[in-house]
Amino acid sequence: MTLRRTCTLLEVVQAVTEAARNDEEVVATVTYLINSGRVRLCGTFAGAKIAVRPPLPSFLARGDVSSYGEATLD
Repeated sequence: MTLRRTCTLLEVVQAVTEAARNDEEVVATVTYLINSGRVRLCGTFAGAKIAVRPPLPSFLARGDVSSYGEATLD
């Protein structure tokens, strides 16, 4: 039996957040739900998929490029 319920994307994110351990898990789970078709977007984003890209290394995400190599600021 398939349960159909209409809710907002915010409600989906909030529900996943309650069970997730961190933000990365929230993003991965919501992405899976949408891309697999288990959750379908409507309105402007109807039929849209979320592009999956590999994450940046954590030191780049923090802006700490000194451990990655030299950087110059103009």
